[in-house]
Amino acid sequence: MSAFLKSSSLFLFGASAILMASSFHTFANLNHMSKNNDSIPKIINESDYDVLSNSLTLEAARQFKKFIAPQNLTQWQNRKAAIHQFIQKKTNYKRFPDLPLVYTEHKAQDFKGFTLKNITFQTRPSTFTTANLYVPEGNGPFPAVLVMMGHSRNGKFYDNYQLLGQDLAKNGYVALLVDPWGAGERSTEHLNFEYHGSHMGGHLLDVGETLMGMQITDNIRAIDLLSSLNYVDKNLIAATGASGGGNQTMWISAVDDRIKAAIPVVSVGTFESYVMNANCICELLPDGLTFLEESEILGLVAPRKLSLFNALHDSNKAFFPSEMFRSYRTANQIYKLHNAESNLSYQLFNTTHGYWADQRRAMISWFNENLLNKTAATAGNYPNLSTLSQETLQVFEKGKRVPEVLTTETYCQQTAATLLRNIDLKKINRDQHLQVLQQHLQIDALEQKAYKNSKTEINDTWSKYDISLANGHELNTLVSNPAKSTKFKLIFAAELSKKELNDIVRKYRDAGYGILLADLTGLGINSSSVGQKFDNGLPKLHTLSRSQHWLGRSMMGLWTEEIAHLANFTKQELAAQSIDIQAHKELGVAAILASALNKQINQVDTYDAPISYVVRKAKLDSYYSQAIHIPSIINWGDLTLAAALAQADIHMHSIRDIAGDTFSSKDIEAENAKIKTYKTAQKSKSKVLLNN
Repeated sequence: MSAFLKSSSLFLFGASAILMASSFHTFANLNHMSKNNDSIPKIINESDYDVLSNSLTLEAARQFKKFIAPQNLTQWQNRKAAIHQFIQKKTNYKRFPDLPLVYTEHKAQDFKGFTLKNITFQTRPSTFTTANLYVPEGNGPFPAVLVMMGHSRNGKFYDNYQLLGQDLAKNGYVALLVDPWGAGERSTEHLNFEYHGSHMGGHLLDVGETLMGMQITDNIRAIDLLSSLNYVDKNLIAATGASGGGNQTMWISAVDDRIKAAIPVVSVGTFESYVMNANCICELLPDGLTFLEESEILGLVAPRKLSLFNALHDSNKAFFPSEMFRSYRTANQIYKLHNAESNLSYQLFNTTHGYWADQRRAMISWFNENLLNKTAATAGNYPNLSTLSQETLQVFEKGKRVPEVLTTETYCQQTAATLLRNIDLKKINRDQHLQVLQQHLQIDALEQKAYKNSKTEINDTWSKYDISLANGHELNTLVSNPAKSTKFKLIFAAELSKKELNDIVRKYRDAGYGILLADLTGLGINSSSVGQKFDNGLPKLHTLSRSQHWLGRSMMGLWTEEIAHLANFTKQELAAQSIDIQAHKELGVAAILASALNKQINQVDTYDAPISYVVRKAKLDSYYSQAIHIPSIINWGDLTLAAALAQADIHMHSIRDIAGDTFSSKDIEAENAKIKTYKTAQKSKSKVLLNN
């Protein structure tokens, strides 16, 4: 199946080499499309159909149909064990049952009906989180509710969440509100709030972690904390949260049976609906749709109590009641196997997306009945509530946060240092290690015996080739080789202007090269207008990258595979004897990786590409798109090792770090020394040149 877009606004190779035209031409008129046959021609016909988006949503729909309810309890128990194993592997969440909590109460303040405690506790070795405890009046022991935040940058300070804590405490529940990883008081700069997803979540992927896994780990430790408090009844612990917090509620309830009752709010739909839609990386289960659907995660909670709260006026399709019902039906079958059908319920609210007063009151009533076994008629206490100031809720004064409250930036730096330090270069078998790299990139095959293709002569300078790959994808390329040269330059420069790209083409053609141009998946003529719409305010290719991860791929893996196949095609079908590549920004990474995995490539020149995935300074507004991130690339050895293992010569011009910041001469010397060490250990004879 072709995975490419033909859009009315994208007609030239290169996402920045876009030509807006008032008239369009069919292939029959291609020879008349350019007055100057030396200029790069337009090659596609007008269409409003988003081929890429539709192909991915169709793939997700097909995956959804595969996951049917189990027929008996034994079948479900076997499936359940496999799902638990899959979740742990793909999120890399961790349990630390013997790790001291090091609970510290930094401040306690009494209010009418409850006491507020501003606390920290240890969630993983030498890593602490900030949190608020809302404790009812009296001696207890009280039931407790773990309240998980959504995507608010200010975490536990957000009005609706702190009102939730107050409401629970005034109704006799201890409420624990933990700042989500990277939000609230856990941002890079203390109290300078930032979104914890996008590139922040991407950096975690690069070191073999996931934002979902970090949050599951935090929440397991939050249950450890609640269970340790003498004023909490550890047999009566529940969970709730809205949006991203509702998503966390589902996951923690699925993996930790100490949660006896749970209410995910405005968060349950289908994983299918996450594809090419608006979602956070904290809600990403890598490869998720290759193995399971959301109904099965809900089923993991059975036979414990679970109620799904959805909003009739939610603006996100992923959380529409109609999507929730699709998961509810299958989950209900699992509850039936446990003879616990009455323990699964749902409620719909005439509200928009959020945890509003109506949901809070229904939540307390439901917990009273289903956690405490009170009668349904038991009235809750719903006083008029006032939000507290941020200063009241802060654990630390501004700028005085202890270093043990790790940020994403610091965690990734420390983890990367440990991972790279533990790589023994002398024990690396080059071929085997490159096979592992191919697995990390989720590439099945890099070779084909033959490439089925169709050729269209555009003019006496350019030809168009439509190339079919064995995986069903199609690559649309432009080739210019009027001199019948046997040396080729493959150019990947999605963000260059038309003039810049034309100048590069002329330079290399004048130097005697044949030229091949191609827009890879998600770029230029193959872009997705749907993805661009949902990317608003987020890094480019955020929606597309996240969707590919759900379906068992990565953008960088796709690009690497496509470049490798184009090199093979150039060798097999165009009779090239020498193949060089010029690639810009993220595509430079893909070109280096392709050259490490494909021996047909002789030289790679990159411009403005990163040399390493190690975070120096994390940025939300990174120079690169979301597609830059590669799961576990640093665990493997980083891009520097890939460059060292490549048999092609690598020339990197204007090198940058993973956030896009430039390197000083001293920085380049350090990277050169590292690569030299790698090449010496591997006895590699190719050249790697780094320039600023």
